[in-house]
Amino acid sequence: MKRVITLFLCLAFALSALTACSVSVNTTNSDSDSADTAESSDSAEFKVGETWTVDGQWELTVTGFEETEERNEYAEKKPAAVYLVSFNYKNIGYVDADGIMDGLYFMLDDTIVDCAGEMGYSYPGNVDSYPEETPVGATCKAQVCIGVDNAGTPIKLIVSNYDGNDNKQKATFIIE
Repeated sequence: MKRVITLFLCLAFALSALTACSVSVNTTNSDSDSADTAESSDSAEFKVGETWTVDGQWELTVTGFEETEERNEYAEKKPAAVYLVSFNYKNIGYVDADGIMDGLYFMLDDTIVDCAGEMGYSYPGNVDSYPEETPVGATCKAQVCIGVDNAGTPIKLIVSNYDGNDNKQKATFIIE
């Protein structure tokens, strides 16, 4: 009889633990859903030379885009085209909400869509200046090298970053 009671209590405890876990998961999911609604559903679109400004946070401008014939002999991928993208960003008030970063940082090779709608990628090419964590009031001039399997334009650079209030901001730079 003691074994039956012990087994019953163990099952009851396990069931309550599973219920608590599922409530926790649902709470987490609803929190992320509410965070997604705080994010703008429309992604602003910009061209080379146009500036994406997030009030009180940053300004980001793609300043140049050029194809290069240089290839890295050690790279695993063999792209149809390699492009050098130049960009500037200015920290006009961004402070990392979590205190992890010492300033604003952008890298434009996270989400690249080539002219055929296929994903591009970061490519180990020659750049003159790399992105850096940039404190409030400072500007960073940087470059990134990207590869695509389908040469030509338009190419989309989709940029997303959390602002200092932990709201996800998103913009698309269309390179033509």
